[in-house]
Amino acid sequence: MWVFRVISAAYGLFGVVAGAIQNRVEKVAASDAGEGVVSAAIAVLIFAFLGVILWVAFKATMGTATTTINAQVARLGQ
Repeated sequence: MWVFRVISAAYGLFGVVAGAIQNRVEKVAASDAGEGVVSAAIAVLIFAFLGVILWVAFKATMGTATTTINAQVARLGQ
């Protein structure tokens, strides 16, 4: 299903981003004052974006499941 592909892609992107952030944090020198704030802000934006993608995938899945369940329940009453 496409939802699992979206979740898998988001999880893969999460791994790449987390690795990049970790590498960047390790490379920051003492003279780069304030650079951590920028990196943290970028990380927050990336995770917010991933959260939106996962929410949309979840909402689509639940919408499909709700439609299917409602149709099955309606058939039971006939």
